[in-house]
Amino acid sequence: MHPFKLLRHNRPKNSRWNNNQRNYGAWIIAVISCPCLMGWGFAAHRKIVDVAIQHVPEPLHEFFKHHRNWLVEHALDADLRKHSVIGEAEKHYIDLDEFGISEYDSMCLPPARWDEAIILYGEKCLRDRGIGPWNVAWQYQRLVEAFRSQNQRRILQCAADLAHYVADLHVPLHTSANYDGAASGQNGIHALWETQLPEAYMDEYNLLGPDLPISWSPHCVDSIWDVIIESHRCLDLVFNAEKETMEEIGETNAFSYTIRGKARQKMRSEAFISCYHGKLNGQVEQRMTRSIQACSIYWYAAWVQAGQPQLQEQQTNKSRLDALIEWLKN
Repeated sequence: MHPFKLLRHNRPKNSRWNNNQRNYGAWIIAVISCPCLMGWGFAAHRKIVDVAIQHVPEPLHEFFKHHRNWLVEHALDADLRKHSVIGEAEKHYIDLDEFGISEYDSMCLPPARWDEAIILYGEKCLRDRGIGPWNVAWQYQRLVEAFRSQNQRRILQCAADLAHYVADLHVPLHTSANYDGAASGQNGIHALWETQLPEAYMDEYNLLGPDLPISWSPHCVDSIWDVIIESHRCLDLVFNAEKETMEEIGETNAFSYTIRGKARQKMRSEAFISCYHGKLNGQVEQRMTRSIQACSIYWYAAWVQAGQPQLQEQQTNKSRLDALIEWLKN
C-alpha cells in the first residue's frame, strides 16, 4: 500500500491534571482557542467521523447513523484528554525518522508486536517516540470487546476514539520528530497543514471518494503500519512545498493575524495558504479521504470480529457539557 533524519524537537510533556476546579474552564477555553493543540483540527476530525458513518455497511450503518450527532460531537475527546491525562499525547503519533534508515536505504520499522518492540527498544524509548500504531491496535480490540458486551455507551466512545487515532496517523506530520517544523526552520507547519488548509478547502473536497466494498479480515488492524509508511512518504512534499511557497510569497506577506475564539494568533496568510495548497496537489484531500475509509473499515471489522451482535437502542441524550463534567470528575 500505498525520510529524512532531523534533530529531535521534544513534544510538550503531559502534566498531571490540576485538581483546582477554578482551572477547568480556563483549560477548556485554552484548548478550544488553540488549534495547534489538536490533530486534524476540530472541523476536520468531526467531518471525518461524519463521512465515515456513510461508508459503513448495514446493519451497522443504521446504528451509527442513529447516533451520528453523538459520534461527531465526541470526535475530539482524545484531543481533550491529550493535555490533562498522562500518557495520552504519545498515542497520537509515532516518530518514524527516529528509528533510522537501514543499510539498504529503506525505512526502519519497529516490530508490530508491542512485546517484541519493548524487548528491542525498551518501553520508555517507544513512548518517547510515540505509540500511535500500537495504540490503534489496542483501541480496535477495545471496540471489539465493547461490541461483544453490547454496551452502547462503550461502543460509541470506543468508536469515536478509534476513529480519532486512526485519522491522526494519516497526517504526515504525526510520523516525524520534526512534527512542527522546528528542526527545519518551518515553525507552525503543523497547524498550517492539518488545520488551516482543511478549514479553508474542506467544503470543496470530495471526501466520499470511491464507493469501495468493505470486507472483513481478522488482521485488518495491521494495515495501520501501511498507513504510517504512506503518511511518512508524504513528508518531502509537505516540507518542500512550504519552503517553495515561503520563497515565492516572502515572509512579509506569509503571515497575518487571525482571531480564533478569544485569542489573536499569527498564522499563514490567505495568499500563502492558497499557494501552498496548490503545490500540495490534493494531498490533504487524499489523506482525509483515506482516513474516512480506514475508520469505516475498522469499525465494521470490529463488529464482525465481535460476532455481528444485534445492537439494542439505549438512551444517549446526555449533553456534551454533562459528559465533560462527568469525565472531569472521574
